[in-house]
Amino acid sequence: MSPLLFAQRILISGESVTRATALRDEIIRNIGGEASIQVETITVSGPDGDSSVRDAIIAGLNELRGFADTFLIDARSPPPAGEDALWDVPLSEWCREHPTKNSQKSTLLRAKSFLQLLIQKFESTPRFAVVILGNRHDFGAGCEILLTKLQRDISRLNKDSTVHFIDFARSGENVQSEPVSAAVKILLSSRSDRKLVSISEILNLVHEDVTPLKEDSINQDNPQAEYPASDLTLCRSLNIKKRSVKIALSFDFDALSAFLGTGDHPENNLADYSTGIFAGQVGGRRLLRVLKKHGIADQVTWFIPGHTMETFEDTVKEIVQCGAEIGLHGYAHEGAYQMTEAQERDVLVKCMEVAQRLTGKKVQGYRAPMYQLRETTIELLKEFGFLYDSSLSHHDSQPYLVPCAPPVQRIDFSKPASSWLRPTRLSDMESPTAGRPLVEIPTGWNNEDMMALQYFPHLHNSHGHVDARVVEQRWKDIFLWLWENPDLEDGSFVFPLLMHPDTSGMAHVTGMVDRFIGWLRGWGDSVQFHTFSSIAQSWLEEKMKQQG
Repeated sequence: MSPLLFAQRILISGESVTRATALRDEIIRNIGGEASIQVETITVSGPDGDSSVRDAIIAGLNELRGFADTFLIDARSPPPAGEDALWDVPLSEWCREHPTKNSQKSTLLRAKSFLQLLIQKFESTPRFAVVILGNRHDFGAGCEILLTKLQRDISRLNKDSTVHFIDFARSGENVQSEPVSAAVKILLSSRSDRKLVSISEILNLVHEDVTPLKEDSINQDNPQAEYPASDLTLCRSLNIKKRSVKIALSFDFDALSAFLGTGDHPENNLADYSTGIFAGQVGGRRLLRVLKKHGIADQVTWFIPGHTMETFEDTVKEIVQCGAEIGLHGYAHEGAYQMTEAQERDVLVKCMEVAQRLTGKKVQGYRAPMYQLRETTIELLKEFGFLYDSSLSHHDSQPYLVPCAPPVQRIDFSKPASSWLRPTRLSDMESPTAGRPLVEIPTGWNNEDMMALQYFPHLHNSHGHVDARVVEQRWKDIFLWLWENPDLEDGSFVFPLLMHPDTSGMAHVTGMVDRFIGWLRGWGDSVQFHTFSSIAQSWLEEKMKQQG
C-alpha cells in the first residue's frame, strides 16, 4: 500500500536548482490550503560523492525537523547540448558519462544517503515514500531491477513504505512543474501498488471530489502519528482499473529425448546425451527449487515426453507431488511429420497411459515437440477429449479456439502462375467448430529460453552464448508492451513463458529465472501464475457464456 500524501514534509533532491525550486513552489501551490507543506531543495552538481550528497540531505532533513514523508528524487537529465543548435554545442557536452550509468548512480546515491539517515535516526522507521522522476530509457535495462531492489530494501524499514517511478519517456523532458506536482499528489494519494507509471497515464486519471486535509488533524511534532482515513483521502474517486494478467509458465522437460526425435542426428554422441541426462537428474530439480521458493510450484505446467516420464521417473514424481499440472509432449520428442498417422495415434495413447499412471489424472493438455503438429494431431486431441493445445501462435497473448482450416498448400512453381495465384482460406478462431472445442494457449520462439541460451552442435538455429540478461530483458519488453498496449478493454492478457530444464537448469540461467519470476511477482495481485488447464477452462467457460 502506498502511503497517502500526509501533507507534512517533502524533500526534493535534484541537480537543477531552477527545476527543483519551481517544483517546490508548485507543490506548495498545488496542495494550497489543504496543508502546510515544507519542501527542502537539495542541489548537488559536478562529480557527486557520498559525502556531498549526504551533507545536503542532512541539511534538508534538519530543515524538515528530521523527517520527510516523501523523498522526491528528480533524476531527469537535460537533453544533450541543451537548447543549442548543433553547431553551437561545446565539445564538453558530448564528453559526459554514459547517461544510463550516470542516472542510476545519481539516483542510488541519493536513495542510499536518505535511507542511511533514517536508519540512524529511527529505531522504528515511520512510513514514507520515495518518488523518482525520470526517463525510463535513461536507466536502460536496469530500471525495473533498481525499483525492485529499492522496494525490497525500503520494505525492510517499513512494510507499508513504497517507491514509485514517474516516467517522462513519452512526454519529453520539458514538462512544466504544475503537472509534475499534480502527478505526485495523485500517485501518493491513490494507494497504488504500481511502481512504474508514465506521467501521461497518471494525469489522465479521473480525480474529482477532493477532500481537504484538516489543519488540526496534522501532528507537526510526530511524523509517526496516524490520521483518520477520511482526512487523508485527497482523491476519493481516483479509480485505477485493476489489470488481470495470467502468467502461463511452462517447462518442456525434454531431457534425453531431445536427441532422439526432432533432435536426432547421426553425429550425436555421448557428450550430447550427457546434457540430456543433466536435465533429467539435475536441471529439473533446480527449477523445482526455484518454483518452491516463490510459492508457485503448483501453479505451473510441465510438458513432459513419455520417454522422460519413464527414464527419469523419480524427478517427475517430485514435480507431480508439488501439485504442478502435467501435459504431454510426445514420447521421444518426435515431430508429427516424422510419423505415419498410425504411429502418431499409438504414441499419443502410450503417453496418455504413462501420464495417467504417474499423476492419477486424465491428461488435459498437449504441446507438440518443436511445435511440429499437423491437422491429424488436432483431430486426435479432439477425439481423446483434450482441453487445450499449446503449439501454435495465431495470437501471442490471448487464448483462442484451435482453427479447423484446410492445410496450407505449398506452391509448385513448376506449374502455371494461374494455378497458385489465390489466397489461403482461413477459419474462424472465435466460433467453435464441430465436436469438442479445443482451446489454444499460444506459445512461440520469442517466449522461450532454449534457442538463445543452449548450444546444440547439430542444430543450426541454436546459439548458446547469449547473455541470460538479454533474454531476460526481451521477456520484460514483451510483458511491458502488452501491459501498456492491451488488446482487450479490461487490459487483461495471458503471458506465456516456456523454459527447459536442459537450458534454464544450467547455473548461469537459473539465477536469471529466479530474478525474472521475482520481477513478475513484484507486480502484485494484478499478476497471477496459473496452470494451462485453469486458463483454458476459465476462458472456455467465459466464451460459452458470451455465446449463450
